[in-house]
Amino acid sequence: MTLAVAPPGTDPSGTTLWRPLSRNDIDLLVRSLSHAYEVVGARERRGRVVLDRIDDPAELLLEYSPKVHSPKKFLFPNWEKLFRFRLGGKVLLESERAAVPRVIFGMHPCDLHAVQILDDCLFEGEADSAYRAKREATILIGVDCVPDEHCFCTSMGTDRSAGGFDLFFHRVAEGYLLQVGSERGEALLRRHAPQVASRPGEPPMPWQAKQTGTGLRFPFESLAPLLGEAYDHPIWKAVGEKCLGCGACTLMCPSCYCFNVEDRMDIDLEGGARVRTWDSCQFDQFTRVSGGSEFRANQADRQRHRFFRKYKYLWEKHQRTACVGCGRCSRECLARIAPTEVLNNLFEERALPALKSPGAEYHPQLADIVAVEDLTANEKIFRLRLDGPLDFSPGAFMAVSVFGLGEAPFTIASAPGSGAEIEIVVRAAGNLTRALHRLRAGDTVGVRGPFGSGFPLQEFQGKDLLLVAGGMGLITLRSLLHAILARRADFGRVTLLYGAKDVADILFRQELLRWHREGLLDCRFALRAENNGWGVLRGDVTKLFKDLEIVPARSVAAISGPAAMYRFTNPLLLRLGFSEESIYLNLERHMKCGLGKCGKCRINDICVCECGPIFPYSRVRHLKEAIER
Repeated sequence: MTLAVAPPGTDPSGTTLWRPLSRNDIDLLVRSLSHAYEVVGARERRGRVVLDRIDDPAELLLEYSPKVHSPKKFLFPNWEKLFRFRLGGKVLLESERAAVPRVIFGMHPCDLHAVQILDDCLFEGEADSAYRAKREATILIGVDCVPDEHCFCTSMGTDRSAGGFDLFFHRVAEGYLLQVGSERGEALLRRHAPQVASRPGEPPMPWQAKQTGTGLRFPFESLAPLLGEAYDHPIWKAVGEKCLGCGACTLMCPSCYCFNVEDRMDIDLEGGARVRTWDSCQFDQFTRVSGGSEFRANQADRQRHRFFRKYKYLWEKHQRTACVGCGRCSRECLARIAPTEVLNNLFEERALPALKSPGAEYHPQLADIVAVEDLTANEKIFRLRLDGPLDFSPGAFMAVSVFGLGEAPFTIASAPGSGAEIEIVVRAAGNLTRALHRLRAGDTVGVRGPFGSGFPLQEFQGKDLLLVAGGMGLITLRSLLHAILARRADFGRVTLLYGAKDVADILFRQELLRWHREGLLDCRFALRAENNGWGVLRGDVTKLFKDLEIVPARSVAAISGPAAMYRFTNPLLLRLGFSEESIYLNLERHMKCGLGKCGKCRINDICVCECGPIFPYSRVRHLKEAIER
């Protein structure tokens, strides 16, 4: 006969037991842990309480003010090497070292909830392995706390933790009661504090209500629908006028994780490192895209995005707000912007009438430049050879690295199924693209990808196609055209409307003319220059919409160009009779890391890297920041 044995830390009925221990027990535990882990906790340094390495257990504070900065920097550092590279001859890439085993001792409940939010976001889709490595190597030990006047954790349901920790300390009059939250925590206790592990347990204490200095005057579950009705509310302008754009609210937040990636060269210029640094959606230039425009160009839009991201978008995705009510944002805000004040004002107004190896996914593979050709005075086309063939749809993009300067996204200009070689077009505009222009056949670059979802070719079969391109928007449509022409009999009439500045700025001139002469497509040009030399229509691409021989009911439109072009072409297409589902837009200018993690491509509730860059108009018509402004 087999006897049922209760799990560790429980009585025979299965009730979890909490073990009593003293401060001296805790000091012995910390000292033992220090031999196997880096122990981090709250300690006093230069008159301030900070989270820092604990070398002497007596330094560890278990009761401290919520003012201390969050433990986020130990799981998602503000400066982190993703990999190193060495230049000179063949480029050599070196992976970063494995994560340091660490114990974060004394985390408040709100910060434990913040780690769960980071888990939701950074493990979603293709997990961020740099974060995963640190997360899996870190023991989380919590401790209860007393809120101050900025805390509103009770309103967010984060003033206590039922899980998400390995060990948790509850304060009682005669010392502490220790709660085990995981099998790893139980094993840790048995190894490093056997005298505590062997003690008989006590029943859990009843939860004690906490008093906070501020809070929401309504249930936090109402936040998403509340904000859903307030996108154009004037409160965002008022908050934006107060905001200084310093980014303190997001940088201090325990659950914000937007970042930037750049190359830092060694002083001898013989190598360097690709590093990830914290960034903020509250900074100007955070949403700057190709061409220099910004789709959230003022603080009103940035503050609205911050609130919607915290309380609406992630709630709808994970049923968990991205705010834990720790109050760090309002404590550090020089303009004294308090989330509870903003949200309560909105509610009251609405209520009156009625959320691998470390960094492997950021490692580029090396690609050889097979050929370089001038397209115009400013653009060149590069043919790259990779290790193997790529599977992608027209509209997908690659992240291309010039080591020492960083990486940038480029749309694949060649057709799918072309083997291990791809083509990209580069305009010399910044340091990285000018460096690319200096490269020649035989040189090497780094590439990551392909990323993104392209045009749904299977849905285009049997239909007439209207393609509208402005400037460099033709690059994406070139990939689509190659895919169509490879199976020309599967599609109806193909019409291309292309707007450029002058004849000299037209991309793929000879290719387009050849296809037109061979009757493979009807190609029409509009040039803004007065004397364009070709005698074609003068003006922008919208001039070409006159006298179009097209039946919208059996047609599909693919649009690729700057946002300013979309503002005029979209209404024209709708007026012609195209449905919102049959118009496809290219939002490639918003691409950045390719993994949907850095936050650069986030537009309202859309993450362009994950869902795009090709979208039916019906899916993105609400993105006023990107296409309607």
